[in-house]
Amino acid sequence: MALNQFFTRCIKYWYIFLISVIICIGVAYAYLQTTVPFYKVSSILLIQDDAKGDGLLKGTAFSDLNMFRSSKTVENEMEVLRSKDLIYKVLYDLGLEVKYSCQLPFKKKELYGKTLPIQVVVLRLNEPAFLKKLSVQNTMDDKFILRDSSSKVVYHYNQVISRPEYSIEIRKGEAFSTMNKPVDISFINLRKAAEAYSLNALTVLPVVKDANTIVLSLLDAIPSRGVDILTRLIDTYNQENVMNKNIMALNTIKFIDGKLGNLTKDLTGVEQDVENYKRNNRVTELNSDAQMNLQSSGEYGQQLASSEVQVSLVQSITGYLNGGDHKFDLVPTTLGLKDPTLMSLTDKYNNLQIERERLLKTVRVNNPLVVNISDQLTGLKGKILENLGVIKRGLDLERSSLRNKTAQFESRLHQTPVIERGLIERSREQSVKNTLYHYLLQKREETELSLSATIPTSQVIDKPAYNSIPAKPKVQLIYMISILCGLLLPASFVYARTQLNNKVRDLSDVEYGTGHALILGELSHKDRKDPLLVHSDQSTTMAELFRYIRTSLSFIDKTNTNQVLLVTSSTKGEGKTFFTTNLGLTLTLSDKKVVLLEFDLRKPDLLNNLNLKATTGLSEYLNSSDLNLEDILMEVPSSPNLYAIGCGKIPSNPAELLMGPKVSELFAELRKRFDYIVVDTSPVGHVADAFSLSTFADASIYMVRYNFTHKADLGIFKDICEHKKLKNPLLVFNDARKENKNMYRYGRYAYTA
Repeated sequence: MALNQFFTRCIKYWYIFLISVIICIGVAYAYLQTTVPFYKVSSILLIQDDAKGDGLLKGTAFSDLNMFRSSKTVENEMEVLRSKDLIYKVLYDLGLEVKYSCQLPFKKKELYGKTLPIQVVVLRLNEPAFLKKLSVQNTMDDKFILRDSSSKVVYHYNQVISRPEYSIEIRKGEAFSTMNKPVDISFINLRKAAEAYSLNALTVLPVVKDANTIVLSLLDAIPSRGVDILTRLIDTYNQENVMNKNIMALNTIKFIDGKLGNLTKDLTGVEQDVENYKRNNRVTELNSDAQMNLQSSGEYGQQLASSEVQVSLVQSITGYLNGGDHKFDLVPTTLGLKDPTLMSLTDKYNNLQIERERLLKTVRVNNPLVVNISDQLTGLKGKILENLGVIKRGLDLERSSLRNKTAQFESRLHQTPVIERGLIERSREQSVKNTLYHYLLQKREETELSLSATIPTSQVIDKPAYNSIPAKPKVQLIYMISILCGLLLPASFVYARTQLNNKVRDLSDVEYGTGHALILGELSHKDRKDPLLVHSDQSTTMAELFRYIRTSLSFIDKTNTNQVLLVTSSTKGEGKTFFTTNLGLTLTLSDKKVVLLEFDLRKPDLLNNLNLKATTGLSEYLNSSDLNLEDILMEVPSSPNLYAIGCGKIPSNPAELLMGPKVSELFAELRKRFDYIVVDTSPVGHVADAFSLSTFADASIYMVRYNFTHKADLGIFKDICEHKKLKNPLLVFNDARKENKNMYRYGRYAYTA
């Protein structure tokens, strides 16, 4: 079926399409009225991508404080923002373990924030509480009714309500004055809610690939709640970052404070010893020569002291690492040790410690990731200790060399008074302790300054906000789908009805089944039972259609050779007898003599339509040699120039009778006396009588009735046309109604005189 033909049939049912579209739009409207809309809340965050671990201290006065360097990437921080523990903390801080709603005419409306008439303070929740559905109805200013599935109890506001499943306290909210209907309450499992946000509800994606900006978004029925969740999530994330940096700084300060405490005691003892030595020996000044020797000895002594300091630091760090209490603590800064290998190993060790602490916030100790990091920490600690051993051996060699140099100068000072030498020794020890003390004190101050200067590593570019147009459901899309469904449903109905219908409903069916056959005309549906519809003094729709067929015959037969017209059809009931009688009446109106032959020798009905009766007819004429044409020819009283010959008695052998010699004599005689001979024959779909008479016909009119003739029967007419079994076959469509109207129509029965 061609597309334009399908559209033509659909247009006939325009009212069904209109009703279907209206119903589908109504269903869409009802769906939108009963569906809770969800709004998209989003925010854009800039993450400081610090893959080298330089952090925010790079290029500042504290850039040598390597303990603050930790590697950060955008991908890692996206996973942190999606972590369940972080989301759980956000939901808990916002008090989202309680869900409030009220019943509207078509749907439930959630309440939040300033729209809450009451506020539930959760003191205790057990697992069965998450299945409870509670309802609070206000009775007066200080009392309310609490309902659940099994009870109804009156309580006071601010009263603790304890049950096995929960313990809560209900207070008045900001919108308490507007509480005119019950408020439904349900409890939310924040662990499961955090898991849902982490897996699906919360979306964390980069704005563009390989960018430092990410978009955080979620869908929420209450936009203000979604804004609060994203705002609190960003704040909590920044607080966690700051706290992690502060932990590193505080551990370093703790280590330095311990060393400073020990040095203070040692330095106090040395200074007291020098003071006592000078007081007891009354030391005032030194000889210039001794001063020169002592100066050289002092220089080597300073180098030896520096070496001693580094040995002391190595021993301190080694003791710290070997201590069982610091297995999973950060390694303190290497301070005065400038060995690059040791600094690199210390940075890796501290970064793994931080990563382990972060993982322990979301997983257990026996998690494979934590176990793997712990194994790496053990290996790194061994490498650090091995490196410290190498450094110590180098310092021991250096210290041995310095001692030898110092001994050479001390030998030159054998004449120096013992008192002076003792004073120098004590001063040297005092200088070493004092230098180390000032160094550690300076590092502590720098660490405290860095601690106070710690800022978050993320920056909010776009604050959390929501789109005023709901993200779900999409109103325009739903209405478009409803309109599409409203058009597709009746279109499918029309298509199915067309495909399943096996009756002729349109001219296209005939063209498809028979090829482009020559169409003589079309007759409309008749409401009257009178078979004679053509009258000289009346102009009806049906009469005009028969006049149209008469005109068409004249155009087709320009040589006036179509004198004998054979009328047949596929099966009984398609209107061939009705067409024969009215065509004969129409031809007589143009002053033509017409005779109608009732050659349907099996089920004749022609004379009944003309209100005539005859005992002698064609069967007797063809079987007898004594009867002539005048014996069977009858004049129709109601129409001059119209004659009829009936069937007579129904013969037992109609097929053989039509093959007799008198048939040709009959048609030869009738051709001489009449202008038109219209033959009403049996249907060709059942018997072959029409084919027997086809040799005497000049044209054959084949009747097709709308909504009656089967499409399969059109194969008979196609076979007739292809094998020329009938002369000049013409089609006439009968019983046309308004739904059969199309652009190829030959008769326009809408016009009446």
